[in-house]
Amino acid sequence: MSLPPISAPLQETVDKIVKIANVDRYEAFNYCEAGLALARAQHDDAAFIAIALQYGLVMDQHGYPDESINTLYEALQLSQSYHLFADEARLLNVIGRAVYTRAEYGRAMQAWAHCLEVAELAEDQISWIWAKVGIAQIYHALDSHSTAVVLLRQAEQRARPLNDTILLFNILLNLGVDLFHNHEYDQALHAYQEAIDIARQLNHLDDIGETLFRIAEVDLAQDQLELALAHLREAETICTQSHHMWALANIHGLRARIYAAQSGLDEALMEVQKGLDFAHASGSTHIEMRLLFLQAELAERDNNAILAFRAYRAAMGLREKIRPDAQQHQLVELEDLAGVRPSPGRVLLELANNPKLESCDLNELAHLLCDNAALAIKGASASYWQYMQEEQLFYRVHANTPRSNVPDKQDFGVQLTVSLQQGESTVAHNAQHHQRTWNIYDQLFRPAQIVSVVLLPLRLNTRLFGVLMIEQINQLKNWTADEVQSANQLAIIGTRALANIERHHFQMDIARLNAQLQQNNVELEARVLERTNELQKAMAHLVETEKLASLGNLVAGFAHELNTPLGNTLTAATTLLAKNQELLDQINQGLVKKTLLLKYLEDSSMIAELVERNARRASNLISNLKQVAVDKTSSMQRVFNLHQIIEETISTMSISLKNRKVQIINQVPAALELNSYPGSLEQVIGNFITNTLVHGYQQEDEGLIEISASQLNASHIELRYQDHGAGIPNHIKKRVFEPFFTTRFGQGGSGLGLYLVYSLVNGTLGGVLELLDAPQGGALFILKLPIQAPAEHHDSINLLRH
Repeated sequence: MSLPPISAPLQETVDKIVKIANVDRYEAFNYCEAGLALARAQHDDAAFIAIALQYGLVMDQHGYPDESINTLYEALQLSQSYHLFADEARLLNVIGRAVYTRAEYGRAMQAWAHCLEVAELAEDQISWIWAKVGIAQIYHALDSHSTAVVLLRQAEQRARPLNDTILLFNILLNLGVDLFHNHEYDQALHAYQEAIDIARQLNHLDDIGETLFRIAEVDLAQDQLELALAHLREAETICTQSHHMWALANIHGLRARIYAAQSGLDEALMEVQKGLDFAHASGSTHIEMRLLFLQAELAERDNNAILAFRAYRAAMGLREKIRPDAQQHQLVELEDLAGVRPSPGRVLLELANNPKLESCDLNELAHLLCDNAALAIKGASASYWQYMQEEQLFYRVHANTPRSNVPDKQDFGVQLTVSLQQGESTVAHNAQHHQRTWNIYDQLFRPAQIVSVVLLPLRLNTRLFGVLMIEQINQLKNWTADEVQSANQLAIIGTRALANIERHHFQMDIARLNAQLQQNNVELEARVLERTNELQKAMAHLVETEKLASLGNLVAGFAHELNTPLGNTLTAATTLLAKNQELLDQINQGLVKKTLLLKYLEDSSMIAELVERNARRASNLISNLKQVAVDKTSSMQRVFNLHQIIEETISTMSISLKNRKVQIINQVPAALELNSYPGSLEQVIGNFITNTLVHGYQQEDEGLIEISASQLNASHIELRYQDHGAGIPNHIKKRVFEPFFTTRFGQGGSGLGLYLVYSLVNGTLGGVLELLDAPQGGALFILKLPIQAPAEHHDSINLLRH
């Protein structure tokens, strides 16, 4: 899916925010708020992503409340859905910065680690370096400054060739801070000096003010108090102008330390309070914690026990908030061990091994998935929807929260349905504004008070069977990577169970069909026998019909040829009778003379010779009469694998081969394909095999048949059929393709087999058939066939065989 460009009015807003982001963050913040609202209303996703990136950068001056971080996650899900890896990496950096400022170091580390992966995928060096800087800041916050320096040096090495001055400034500033904490003051000042030069070149007031504050820290460490105060005054002026609140919190805290060093505890405590106000307003929890510890220390020195205790208790509370990850992990383990609440891993493991998955129906599976989703993902609910492909609608099978105001049948919309059919999950931190869910929010999610949702498709063999919907009710939820992973594992388990359900359905169908087949077996066998008898009669009648048709075609010409000798014989016989009567009359009258008798004998001899000659001619004509019949066979044209067709034909001949010692070897290449008539080709090969079994080998003979093929050129192949049997005598080779010619007439041969082969090869298949002498004896037939057979249409299929 491609992302449409930013609309013109919103592009002006984006440009304005970029221009003032580092000069007046308060004004930039207001522009961001208005721009995000407009982009959301117009569904301008490109503008929303662009503004959210700037929003995250200016937010640290106003703190990072949940609503602001939710906005960043909303932009993140948009960039992920459009596969905008570069924007995704930048947003992960911004989110890392946001949760880091709130001292949620676990989430920050997760965001920046993910950013490193996405940046590598997008080949985005800058985002990768920003993530390295962020991770270094976590180590800084955990007081592991040496590790932070190593990470920042790595980032600096990659950043310098890029000529990105903003990036280099941030690296140098953070490097200076960690060098300072390692007491490497000269190197820290060197880094700060280069950083402030860059900030002044860019005219970034907030960066100039922060760097001046950092230089003042080094001044204080080196006991240059007046120089430190001078740098702080300059920094305060600039940061006030640019609304850089967390920097102002640090400035007042450092000034408090200087006043305390000058024995001005009252002034120092006043400065700490100012710093606390700015820290709280900016949401900088770790800075607020450090200032509270400073306040407790100064109050104790000022003998103000109540203030010291109150400040220390508040600081410890923030420390527990800042570093809750280990404690939370331990709590989860304890709840798991005590059986109070199983861990997500245990929930998924127990579900995966639940024997019900092997035999449950769809309703039971929906209950299992939804109930375990609520256990594995804290605070979430779930529902399962079955997809009806014919209607393109979803039917709710089960939900573990009441849904009386939501119809059980729903249209999920084209965009969401297509993505689910393609196997894509949808992670919507804000279902009202996600690009796949906003247009069905009012009909599906709002009535059930669903604010955040994860939709996971359950598919078998690319077909969508259902959707598991993990839901957050009444409040926004930014789904963590662990929660999404747990949801995906639930979907995988559900898909496995669906496969079992489908398998059971198939088994039941097969059992039912088997029962039906067994029930109808007797009737079916009777029908087969009846149809077989009818077919045999029809085939016999067809052969006789074809013979008579051939004879009918010969009658006219043959009658014409036979009429002449028979007519001559009849004339001669009539003449002889007349001569006999004439001689008889002469004898009765007593007029017989020698000359008359000699004349009679001469005439009768000529007549007898004429009769003999014409009778012999008629006899020759009759003995040369042959019976012929012509037929053609065709089948549907399609693309097929030649090796497979040969193999199937051999298989169909298994009955004929059952009690024979004849072996057939299929040497046709496996990759050879034709666009022709497989039925006709099967009949050709079958007739060849039958011909070999009848004529080539005796019943008890051992024999071998070899079928091979090769491609002659781009348009033709050569198919070779060879046996090693008795062969075909030379004197009949020219006649083997004639109709009704056979050497075994009356012994099982009809004389139609090879004639039919010839007709099919030269007609239907569009090829050429040759009979050659086999080098090692036997019969060798060579078929030259086109790869693309000519199109033919026939009304019937002739199954004549020997």
